Amino acid sequence: MAIPKSKTEASSETDTAATEPTPRPVSTCGSEHLLMTTRRQASEQYAKAAKAEKAYRTKKRAALARANYNETKTHFKEAFSHLWLALKGVFPAIKNSRYLIGERRNKRRQEAEKKKREKNLEKKKKLEEQLAREEAEAEADGKKEEDKAEE
Repeated sequence: MAIPKSKTEASSETDTAATEPTPRPVSTCGSEHLLMTTRRQASEQYAKAAKAEKAYRTKKRAALARANYNETKTHFKEAFSHLWLALKGVFPAIKNSRYLIGERRNKRRQEAEKKKREKNLEKKKKLEEQLAREEAEAEADGKKEEDKAEE
């Protein structure tokens, strides 16, 4: 009678049998073997070239992305420094805005006074012209009356 084997011994024998390649029949046609080998080599070369091309594209795009990132980082640094300067300047500007408003009021007041002066000068000029005309008419009337009285 055969001695029963343990499970570990039985499994090790079956594992070795499963990993051994099954022998294929040898082809008598050398050209078929050559074609298969050539096709396999071409496929491997294509895969290798595709992998190299992908690595090249990735490297180029990474360099471009790195440059864009650094440029953007620089722009953000400048933007934040300008923002800080703006925030530092806005509070004094708000604090001193009453002086700006006062300056505008004074400017408007001066312009209004200037217009008022010009308008008054224009009125004065018109009144003087009117008075001169009335005096000239009065003199003319006075001369006419004197002429009539003398006659």
